[in-house]
Amino acid sequence: RWGLSSPPEPDPTGPPADPADHPTAANRVDPATRDYRELRRAMWAEGQFQPDPAFYALKQVVVLAFLAAAFLPLLPASRAAFARAASAAAAAAGWGDAAAAAEAFAIAAAGGAGPALWQLLLSAALLALCLQQAAFIGHDTLHNGVFSRPRGLSRRRATLAQLNAGVLLGISCDMWLIEHNLHHAYTLRPGEDPQFKYFPLWLQSVKEVPLWLAQLPDAAAAPRLRAAVWRAVQLLTRVQHLTIAPVAMVVGRYNFVLISWVHAIRRRRWLDVCCMAAHLAWFGAFVALLLPTTRQRLLFVAAHYALVGVLHVQLLLSHLCTQQFSAEEEASLGVLRFQLATTRNIETCWWDSWFHGGLEKQIEHHLFPQLPRHRLHDAVPRVRSLAAKHGIPYMELPFSDAMVLCGRNLARLSVELATVNPAA
Repeated sequence: RWGLSSPPEPDPTGPPADPADHPTAANRVDPATRDYRELRRAMWAEGQFQPDPAFYALKQVVVLAFLAAAFLPLLPASRAAFARAASAAAAAAGWGDAAAAAEAFAIAAAGGAGPALWQLLLSAALLALCLQQAAFIGHDTLHNGVFSRPRGLSRRRATLAQLNAGVLLGISCDMWLIEHNLHHAYTLRPGEDPQFKYFPLWLQSVKEVPLWLAQLPDAAAAPRLRAAVWRAVQLLTRVQHLTIAPVAMVVGRYNFVLISWVHAIRRRRWLDVCCMAAHLAWFGAFVALLLPTTRQRLLFVAAHYALVGVLHVQLLLSHLCTQQFSAEEEASLGVLRFQLATTRNIETCWWDSWFHGGLEKQIEHHLFPQLPRHRLHDAVPRVRSLAAKHGIPYMELPFSDAMVLCGRNLARLSVELATVNPAA
């Protein structure tokens, strides 16, 4: 819908094809949609959609700087790793004295037992920041927001996207394109937005209840099993306001990597497979060579994956506990009202906006998916003005307030689900 996987366009200075340019009978006379289209055309005419190469070059340097910084706390263990390798080689060659000497050097170089806990956690955090920022560049690249010539599928776009999303982050670009296309086209539509399907963990709207019931065992064939499964679902959702952030952080990263591998292999996306294998290779070498014990390696992986999981919480807050609409309701609302009703911004300051990578301006991103990240802030006052003109709420909250709001709404929804009779 938004041209994420479109072929190169011969004229990147003009707006690409968009469904909003082809009104239907339901939204032809909607003043808000008409003003949105006029704003979009004006922004294209002003050159707002032209990316700044220097901005993204700096962001790529930041990614690589975080990667390099992740090595620093573990350098003593790194020296020990080489000594251990020398010890193993000497032992294999039958040089007993040399092996013992190398092992003694390894213990001394590592400070006895490898890095301290704070060093391990610091390295895990720095590497998590590297992957988080790489994810943002991959996202912008696949949104056609980094290269203007050509805009669309190109070798440059594929290379930069695979470097950041495939090699550094370790996910399938093809899977992300398919799911993210649908997410932008059907934002939060019950059962159809693949990036917001959370049965049986988290209920986001009562409109999902019929879809959840449809996934239970057949009531006529197995009524007891259906009732038992539904009780389990109710138990999970009863504490959904408490589990959403921990589960997103602890499980999100593992799940993302696993479904990427399954998708890429099933669809035979061998470039994705190669890039994800490269990610496993460098990450495995990082852990194996810089950390001396199995316990430290497991702790590093657990801490690092959980910290990368902060990205999943950021993604959730942009839409969670907003409104959900059917296809018919979306058509009646029009583009502007629909996107403002299903999306929220996160309030940031000048010093922390970099951490959110453009996700803090999710409203503007959903209205103008190809708008480069460094232009999103400039679009905010224009969108706010348009929303005020048509009396449409513009949602923006601090990160902590958004977390509290989502928690309260999820708690309320869990109570409502407890009253649903699966046999009805």
